[in-house]
Amino acid sequence: MIKLHRHIPILNRCPHSLWNGVIGVVAILITALTVSSCREEIDTSNRYTFTGHTIASFLTENEDMFSSFVTILQRGGKYNLLRAYGTYTCFAPTNEAIDRYLFEQDSIYKESLKPGSKKVIWTGVTSPRLEDLSDSMCTVISQTHIIPKTYLTTEMEGDVIPTMNLNDRYLTMSYGVDSITGYSLLFINGAKVIGADEEVQNGAVHTIAAVMNPSSNTVPTQIENMKFLSIFSEALERTGLDGKLQNYKDFNYTEGDKTTLTIYNKPGCPYPSNRYYGYTAFVEPDSVFQQAGIYNIEDLYAKCREWYPTATDPDFKNANNALNKFIAYHLLDRKLLYTRLVCYNITCGSYYKSESNLLKRGDRYDYFETMQGTLMKVTLPLSNANYPSSILINYTKDLNSLESTDITASTFEGRANVKIMNPTEVTADKEHYPDFQQEALNGSIHLIDKILVYDEDLMVGYVLNEIIRIDFSSLVPEYTNNNIRWCDGQGVQFASGSGDYEFYIPKGYSDRLKYNTEETRLYYLSPHTSWANYQGDECMCLGAFDFGYRLPHVPAGTYELRMGYSANGNRGIIQFYVDDEVTGIPTDLRRLLNVPEVGWVADNQTDDNGVANDKQMKNRGWLKGPTTFYYGGSTLARNYNGDCRRVIATKYLSEGDHWLRFKNVNDQDDGLDQFMHDYLEIVPIGWLRNENISLEDKRK
Repeated sequence: MIKLHRHIPILNRCPHSLWNGVIGVVAILITALTVSSCREEIDTSNRYTFTGHTIASFLTENEDMFSSFVTILQRGGKYNLLRAYGTYTCFAPTNEAIDRYLFEQDSIYKESLKPGSKKVIWTGVTSPRLEDLSDSMCTVISQTHIIPKTYLTTEMEGDVIPTMNLNDRYLTMSYGVDSITGYSLLFINGAKVIGADEEVQNGAVHTIAAVMNPSSNTVPTQIENMKFLSIFSEALERTGLDGKLQNYKDFNYTEGDKTTLTIYNKPGCPYPSNRYYGYTAFVEPDSVFQQAGIYNIEDLYAKCREWYPTATDPDFKNANNALNKFIAYHLLDRKLLYTRLVCYNITCGSYYKSESNLLKRGDRYDYFETMQGTLMKVTLPLSNANYPSSILINYTKDLNSLESTDITASTFEGRANVKIMNPTEVTADKEHYPDFQQEALNGSIHLIDKILVYDEDLMVGYVLNEIIRIDFSSLVPEYTNNNIRWCDGQGVQFASGSGDYEFYIPKGYSDRLKYNTEETRLYYLSPHTSWANYQGDECMCLGAFDFGYRLPHVPAGTYELRMGYSANGNRGIIQFYVDDEVTGIPTDLRRLLNVPEVGWVADNQTDDNGVANDKQMKNRGWLKGPTTFYYGGSTLARNYNGDCRRVIATKYLSEGDHWLRFKNVNDQDDGLDQFMHDYLEIVPIGWLRNENISLEDKRK
């Protein structure tokens, strides 16, 4: 999230001097970086002859340092991959690192077999000898250390490398300081980089001083292994919610190798490769609990009964138990890396840069439904200098000015503006958070600096008393869990020449989607800065479709529902439904807003900066685009007559599930009419009627 200036000690890059034992440690000063993400091109002049080194030949030639890793690659079936043309990043552990890894993992396994041990810890290693390592474990280790895209250290920033490794896992980055030289150090999944940026014909090699542990720990086990999270870990187990965080992959999903037609009827549009499950846990360290006088599970339960007084069931495993409610509000059904909590500094190849798409000083946020069945808002408040580079849960700036009311900021102390700790800073704090591991097999773990409690008064009165704008792609957890949302095109074969990264979303892929016709064709299109889209991406439906999204659970109340989309001549005619009840007349998505039926007029063509025009359009059921993102990187959506917000209905939403349904009603459709839908807005009626809201806030 935060650009860093750092020195990276690397080995002398001359292979012969390096491998002859003459190691030169140098420091490279990384100055202010742009988010170039990765090398887009490599030298292809000898693409077929490989007169230079490949990753495989480089490792083999320097077998005095990498012979053990070469053996693992060969037995794991990945050596030939690194001989072939392509673009790869290989993090290569030294022979000493592999020897140490095998000894440590074997010791952990054997120690867990002794009498008195709580459970057997299966590490995949049952011997300290390399020859005893199974071929399957060699495959896992090999795939852990290879990324199918070339990255130099000068192109790595933030807390995670944005392309997954061959095990479909993200590799985290953290930084430290060498106690002798004072140089900053780079760590990949906790392994120190000791030699960097050896560029070869098909990628780059970085030498690391430890094996990156291909952990198979699920989120609950990863939390349990971090002793400074002991109170939360016990509560997670006692409530039985640990059982809801165990799934990793849907092995019944068998459509990953299928393709279908694109939105332009070209062949080669891929189905999602897999259907992974994912989870996120926001966790208070023991020290945070202790500051509130909580030292064990009994203390925590006593506090929970105060925080959730109506949750009276004594069974911890019951959803109406206070401890259960408390823990459930910390858990999400999607895997969110720190750099993906909000749309900030995201780059997808050459197509998309979030900082060209979104207002630079505008807050970045998203809303997520927790396992408690209630909403959480996550915000990077770029508009508020009091929170520099902080990502907060349930942020509300209004708490800073409540002293003049009956409610003061202390009323919601610890329930609003809860900071999600930056994992880079957490990893660097070895004293308080030893052996911190953010990434588990099936999810992410984020530490928070306050006790997180759901408060209905806070949420209704402040946090959710606003335009709740949610990208349609955020409504479907599978898009995040399977690297569909914000896909950068790596590792997936898309239709050639389409210009888009399109995924076809099959029926049954998510329980947040409901298909009512077999002809429904739903697509996700990865973002383009040139499009007039919030967060750059869009969802598209074609054919004789009739389908719906399950709405996120908002507090019970009356809301105005709106849909944001980009209009053009390729679109179609749509009928909206809420809970299968038809709402209004069909909407023609082909029309721009400046047609008489809508009445859009540019603000600079009015005498009052568009105030009267806003009211006229709203009376007809329309709004201009927001002032929070750009069309083509330069034109505010509000100033573009093709960016539309359509009022769908005003509805009372009770607790529980509600569905927003869309049906194609164009009888002249040839199957190619596009139902483009960008984002959903759920707006409390009380907010709409509040005359104290500024014009600026109304237009965001």
